[in-house]
Amino acid sequence: MPRHPETMITPNALLTAKRASLPSPRRPGQRMSRTELADAVNAALDRLYPSRDIAPHYVDHRWVGKLERGEHRWPSEERRAALRLALDAAIDTDLDLYSPRRSGDLRTDIDERKQVDRSAPRLDLFPVGDLLQLGAPTSGRQLLPDGDRSSCRTISAPTGQHFPGTAIDIELYPAVDDGRVLATITHAGTEQRWRRSLQRRLILGHVDRPDRVGVFALDSRRAYQHLVEAGRDTRLLIPRAYQLDAITAGVLWAVANLDSSLLLDDARLDTAQAAASPYRDMNRSAASRDIAEELDSVSRLWIGSAFCADHIRRHYHLLSDVPTYWTREQRGEEASTWLLFRHKLRYLRETAERYRSASQPMTRMFCLPSHAVAASSTSERILLLLALALMESLGIHTAVTDDPEYTTLPGLVMDKQRAIMATWIRADEVWHVDVTDRPNAIAAYRDAIGHVQAHSITASDTPGGRLLHLADYLNLDWNWLQSRCADLGQYSLAGLAEPRSRLLSLDGVDQACRFIGSLP
Repeated sequence: MPRHPETMITPNALLTAKRASLPSPRRPGQRMSRTELADAVNAALDRLYPSRDIAPHYVDHRWVGKLERGEHRWPSEERRAALRLALDAAIDTDLDLYSPRRSGDLRTDIDERKQVDRSAPRLDLFPVGDLLQLGAPTSGRQLLPDGDRSSCRTISAPTGQHFPGTAIDIELYPAVDDGRVLATITHAGTEQRWRRSLQRRLILGHVDRPDRVGVFALDSRRAYQHLVEAGRDTRLLIPRAYQLDAITAGVLWAVANLDSSLLLDDARLDTAQAAASPYRDMNRSAASRDIAEELDSVSRLWIGSAFCADHIRRHYHLLSDVPTYWTREQRGEEASTWLLFRHKLRYLRETAERYRSASQPMTRMFCLPSHAVAASSTSERILLLLALALMESLGIHTAVTDDPEYTTLPGLVMDKQRAIMATWIRADEVWHVDVTDRPNAIAAYRDAIGHVQAHSITASDTPGGRLLHLADYLNLDWNWLQSRCADLGQYSLAGLAEPRSRLLSLDGVDQACRFIGSLP
């Protein structure tokens, strides 16, 4: 657009600084020159418009100089798209590019630019919970048409004690909430990116309210089914239950980390399971990490957990009455395996059904020392509570001690005469299993379990009472949690965090949410 002769010329310091921050592609140790930026813009034009004769839009160092001096503020749509790609910018205003008004009123022009900025998502207020972190812009966003106010970035799902950490691609769009959340998708071509994305991708609607910012999300593979209307301004309907907060962020964090690791090791897990087969006929075994040396830490957890569950199943016939279980998980990261490992939910349901008609309930006990709780984020503590809620939903009573003395107890299942040990969490080996009827060992375990049962910090006659006491201990807002779980239970979390791995399932976390939401 031609510049009005009375328009004040202001150097484009933002664009100049952006170029100067990039290394020279040809001169080691130097900054990118104007000529090199021009070459990068021309290469980007070729990449963005491969089927067009784009040569008339090619630029040189003089064109870059005019932009940096502020003599030119609004290049063609094609050149702006290429410049964003070359300089890794999300939107035009990131490079201080805007369409000048012919009135020459500088204040009006600045106000207009601020209004453009306000129409874009306020990423500084992005509420992704305490376990997800908004990352830098990704290069894919410049492939979107000019004028699109979306932002393509990543969310970091960080490392844990076992989780390796991973990233989730996101596309962030402006949205309105008038009782339903509608995000404006201002470009076509979503099918390839959304339905056939190789990486986990979230489509986010950003509702900017005066008091706070709300962000609502859909898994890209589900989002395509929620598009309404057609044309350039397609709308995406996002269930309000899928707001990003401490509970949904926790589930996403766990699913993303477990999913990426198990998919990476899918074939190697079959090999490791075959190597574990000879141990299945043994009453006692301990597998060193050599059996799973090529596996990710999450995959080692999976194979240890699966082996321990099978070990307990194989020895149930040795128990003469309803057993008591001692469970070693202390944090949400560890407890998320109950919610998401497909074999663990199957194991829980089988054991609950096995003793459903017994005269006394089955009980699972946990040691949750205060230092572990204090070191856990809100999202992790919610995952921990959801795991115990899943057990309560199956008729399994839970009991909790905060005495750190009991952290050394192995995972075990015992009645009055025998104990089946099965440890895979916080162990030197991939698993350590045993069966014993030694009187001194049985007496020691029975004393510990009896003390915890008599002094449980969550003691109550009802599941709701036990979970309420647990929420208090974990410093969680029970009323808010019940409300959010009721909403999520109606929809299922599959629309937000659908696993890709065959070894994972959301059935457990969905059941836990429905149960909490149904409690009086």
